[in-house]
Amino acid sequence: MDDLEEDGIIFSTSKDVFYNPAMRLCRSMSSLAVGAIGEKLEVVDAFCASGIRGIRYAKENKNVKKLTSIDIDKRAIALAKKNAKANKLKASAVISNISRAAFEYDADFLEIDPFGTPSPYLVDAFRFFNTKKTAYLSVTATDVAVLCGGKTAACMKNYHSKPMNNEFTHETGLRIMLKKIAETAAEFNMGITPLISFSDKHYLKSVLMARRSADLAYDSLKQLGHVSFCDKCGFRSSGRFPDARCGNCSSAMDFAGPLWLGELHDAKFLKKMSALNTARKYADRDEIADMLVDMQGEAGMPAYFYNVHALCKLQQLKSVPKMDDILARLRKAGHKAVRTHFSPIGIKTDAPYSAVMEAIEWKS
Repeated sequence: MDDLEEDGIIFSTSKDVFYNPAMRLCRSMSSLAVGAIGEKLEVVDAFCASGIRGIRYAKENKNVKKLTSIDIDKRAIALAKKNAKANKLKASAVISNISRAAFEYDADFLEIDPFGTPSPYLVDAFRFFNTKKTAYLSVTATDVAVLCGGKTAACMKNYHSKPMNNEFTHETGLRIMLKKIAETAAEFNMGITPLISFSDKHYLKSVLMARRSADLAYDSLKQLGHVSFCDKCGFRSSGRFPDARCGNCSSAMDFAGPLWLGELHDAKFLKKMSALNTARKYADRDEIADMLVDMQGEAGMPAYFYNVHALCKLQQLKSVPKMDDILARLRKAGHKAVRTHFSPIGIKTDAPYSAVMEAIEWKS
């Protein structure tokens, strides 16, 4: 076993138990979300492995009143118990699978971070909330190739949606995951509100609030639709149904969906996370701060973004204008325009395609 440190938490790892250091930012971002919820929470980490995620939630947030770590591997549970004890936490760690545990434990906040797709575990996830009117679900998907268009058949099988592989595919994949969560929640008479949703490295992540109400469940389902894309000119659109023909050049359109067309984040919630992040000495604090600023700007924007380099290449422009210049031109024309956390060369705007192209082609 090796002893490691992650943002002030000392813990042990083992060659027999999975631990991914590349998920540190994800764990930090998620811990900020736990703290921003504010209310007292019984947290269940349903795929705990070394236990570091749940331990960080409990150590870093005073509103975590109870932590239960679950894993089907007895070696993982032994390690999670050791790490909880080393951090002076009175936490439960039990050998179980999520399907059985769903009938034995309640959760205010449930973490599901499985290997690959979370889809098979979503029904079990909502069973943890059977006694709750309001609960919180944190979901990670690492099957990015599936959600982002690399494996269409697998996406149709796992998420019942068609993906699309283009320059904004990571947003599309995230929205497909949220659609699947919304549908599952509705079966339990719960509506969802995404509090924060993001794409980073090899994974997609969302933390959301679920509230019990048939009306709210239906309201969530009304947020579902499709995104259409023209690979000839780069035009894109969203709506309840996909568009057959491009609104710019009349070419046949590709599409993704059904997917979530609603907000990816709650702006007030992100501000609470930003305040907490400023007070904490995370190794990724600066990167998290920048991401949270970009996410706040994404509020109210369409369910896609424009990759400046991709558009310039598609239109065979001789040069690529500066991002700040494009944003300034769009804003001067009366449109909302912001950077997006999905891509350093991506722009989200409410401007029509023609205005976007005009801003990019200006004096090019």
